[in-house]
Amino acid sequence: MQSNVYILYTGGTFGMKSTTSGLQPSTWEEIITYLPAIKNQTYFHYFAEIDFTFDTLEPVVDSSDITPATWERIARRIEKNYSTHDGFIILHGTDTLAYTSSALSFMLQNLSKPVVLTGAQLPIFHPRTDGIINLSNAIYIAGYKSFGINCIPEVCICFNDDVLRGNRAVKTSTNDFEGFSSPNFDNLAHLEQNITVSTHLIYKPNDKDLRLLTRFSERVVNVTVFPGYNATVLLELVQKNKLDGIVLRTFGAGNLPQDAQWQTLINACEKHKTIILATTQCPNGQIELGQYASSNVLKSTSVVDGKDITPEAALTKLMWVIGNFEESDRRRMLSKNLRGEIS
Repeated sequence: MQSNVYILYTGGTFGMKSTTSGLQPSTWEEIITYLPAIKNQTYFHYFAEIDFTFDTLEPVVDSSDITPATWERIARRIEKNYSTHDGFIILHGTDTLAYTSSALSFMLQNLSKPVVLTGAQLPIFHPRTDGIINLSNAIYIAGYKSFGINCIPEVCICFNDDVLRGNRAVKTSTNDFEGFSSPNFDNLAHLEQNITVSTHLIYKPNDKDLRLLTRFSERVVNVTVFPGYNATVLLELVQKNKLDGIVLRTFGAGNLPQDAQWQTLINACEKHKTIILATTQCPNGQIELGQYASSNVLKSTSVVDGKDITPEAALTKLMWVIGNFEESDRRRMLSKNLRGEIS
């Protein structure tokens, strides 16, 4: 069976080339010469046939330059090509790939097709690049029809031999080929000699049309508590109505120093309608407000329990919820498991 797969190149290490100024993104025309299996826009492999549409999000950038505006542009390209393609591959830099995959998971309402993000730790021009195998694996997931594989109708990350839910993944290494992991959620698929899809974990698509909600608030901060942290500056931002939301990365199971400044901050957040999404700094496990007395200060109407959400998903979800929903709905939306981002 034939599949139609859309590939969008945004930049990142995958297509980096050496220049006198260091590694910089190259063009898709330069990259495609290193990908003979798909160069002619048709991929034949045993019984499988896939037609590709290649596209570039100009200007291509290092992933450190990705912004919410870029997320919307990617989502709009998917929307434009949605009816004519079976799956989508986004070639993206690894540094912010987990942010983009999380953001897309919230933006793309009623998704019923695979959106696969991948990249590389070594450029495609490097003799030991991991880019070719990562792209090849992504083709299997996006072109599932041609390979007789179960559809994964989610935003996911395909890296090394792992397929991870996009809003459950974190970048865990700058140099290992297995650069991403999913601390609190199993793989959606394992890509070894035999491809195994964990069908019981996959979100079931509905029959509604794709819909985009693309606004992201920039009136948020991401705060990591540390011993001796002084919340004065944060308090001033809240009191001056500079913030709509705070991702608060607490100790352990949701703990904070037992200092009066935290109660003052919480009171100010309640007064100024600033919502706090409380998360843990620990990569594994989740917060449990009330388990320790030092977390009781967070039992407030301004605080949402982030459970086991990743840092990337927490920030993008907060930005997205504030950007698209009224104050009266924000706590409910943040508490809700929208795309499998929390247990």
